[in-house]
Amino acid sequence: MVHRPRGGKLPGSAPRGDNACMTHTATDRDRALRVVVDALEATLRRMRLWEQESPDAVRLASTQPFSFDTLRFHQWLQWQLIPRMRQILDGGGALPSASAIHPYAEECAAELGEDPAELLFLIGHFDALIRGERAGAAH
Repeated sequence: MVHRPRGGKLPGSAPRGDNACMTHTATDRDRALRVVVDALEATLRRMRLWEQESPDAVRLASTQPFSFDTLRFHQWLQWQLIPRMRQILDGGGALPSASAIHPYAEECAAELGEDPAELLFLIGHFDALIRGERAGAAH
């Protein structure tokens, strides 16, 4: 089951149907991204994909997209994306200007368990926020 607030939006999402929603202030977008990042962690935990032990440094040092050569997708989310986004949102760098994680997440859906719909929804929402799109324009 996908856990979404009414209307399929997450807190901090821009309202639908208003041209002004295409532009987020940095604060609104940062807040919405933080909600999504926290929801990604909570969802991975609920799905029992959250790991207690970090992969070794060699596996984490992959230069391939999504570290696909050394990590499973959920590991990349936990050990690469989530910590990096928290660092950025805490003032440690600039947000990326583009994101296209959702297509790869769909390819990895089989390894994510019986019902990856909530995780896929969150990743699509994350991509849309990074691209500066309004909520609901994720895919």
